[in-house]
Amino acid sequence: MKRTAAAVSLLTAAALTCLAGCSGTTAPATPGATASPARQQTPAQRLTGLMVTAADLGPGYSVREFDPTEGKSVFARSAREITGNACTPLAAMTHQLPLGRPQASLSRLVATREAPGTRVYVTLATYDKGMAVTAMDALLADAVQGCSLGFTVRAHGTGERYDPFEPEDTPAVGDEALAYRGVVTPEGGTPRPVRTTVVRHGDVIAVCTAVGGARIASPTVLTPVIEAQDAKLR
Repeated sequence: MKRTAAAVSLLTAAALTCLAGCSGTTAPATPGATASPARQQTPAQRLTGLMVTAADLGPGYSVREFDPTEGKSVFARSAREITGNACTPLAAMTHQLPLGRPQASLSRLVATREAPGTRVYVTLATYDKGMAVTAMDALLADAVQGCSLGFTVRAHGTGERYDPFEPEDTPAVGDEALAYRGVVTPEGGTPRPVRTTVVRHGDVIAVCTAVGGARIASPTVLTPVIEAQDAKLR
């Protein structure tokens, strides 16, 4: 008798449940009960969120969009257009072109009232797993070591001479970093002092380059930009 009573109770509960929820119409879902998967960012969208802004740098700075492949006077629109053996990575970065074959890259031009006439370029590039390390170690490090005495590169019939590069103290940023300075002279043009710091955070490489201007020799021009960009990548 106890088993029968228990069975009746179970059937009764099932019937009541069906009356409440089996009428053929679907009850509206509770908002947020089933969260749809977040839309995955593209590599380009990710870089946009990681790029340093004027708000990150503070008063006296401006940051504007910059495309190194646009304009009539660009030296090259990709690193593959530059000829000069193992030294081409250095020339590519001088023109804000990314190392190797990234998934995406993004550049900005930073100006500051503290150093009128000096342009600071920031280029971010994101890579497939392991390829950022390869770009830093196999491409850039080898180029800095093998081309330190100076070199010449060409692109689209135009040449550039790079005077000997001098390594600089590497800032304590990122997973690895490399810093150097030198002078670039376009064919038939005026020499331009250049100082560059390259920082890798995981699969993202940030290149900060200061070009021209009377205060190019001062690290105070580049350091605030490097530190602000590093903070965005942590």
